[in-house]
Amino acid sequence: MINKMKLALAGAIVATGMVSNAAYAATEQADATVQVLSAVQLSAVSTLNFGVVAASAAGGTVTLGASAAAIPVATGVIAISGGSAGSFQVTQATNGELIDLTVGNAAPLTGPGANIALSGLTLSNNNITFSSSSLQTVYVGGTISLNPNQASGTYTGTFDVTAEYQ
Repeated sequence: MINKMKLALAGAIVATGMVSNAAYAATEQADATVQVLSAVQLSAVSTLNFGVVAASAAGGTVTLGASAAAIPVATGVIAISGGSAGSFQVTQATNGELIDLTVGNAAPLTGPGANIALSGLTLSNNNITFSSSSLQTVYVGGTISLNPNQASGTYTGTFDVTAEYQ
């Protein structure tokens, strides 16, 4: 009988040990949140226009600054008239958020003659703080390199401007 009592007591102690481990466990529910910003939208206001230039036997470059008042500066060719920096506006984003802007992926200008290289693209601002009540204009400038005896005609090319949250 004493052995049966010892066995029952041992079983009770083991069972108590199993139950007491559960007493140390706890569960707490936590929250998860996210703030979703509205998608950034970018709109071209005006094209990057190097104006009218006269070709030369040596070729040359035309550079246009990234500002509203930029005028073409020619080397080796003659800038005849016109020209203006390209311009863009971020038209949709979350107010007060900082937007990074980048420019690149310049494709050569193509037309009736040899391609004209487009390079040196620059922005007037690399980032802006978005405000829907006061859209900011960002200007793009760059350089074109005309070939010797560039054929006359209109040439067009492309480049990318990207806007994204910082």
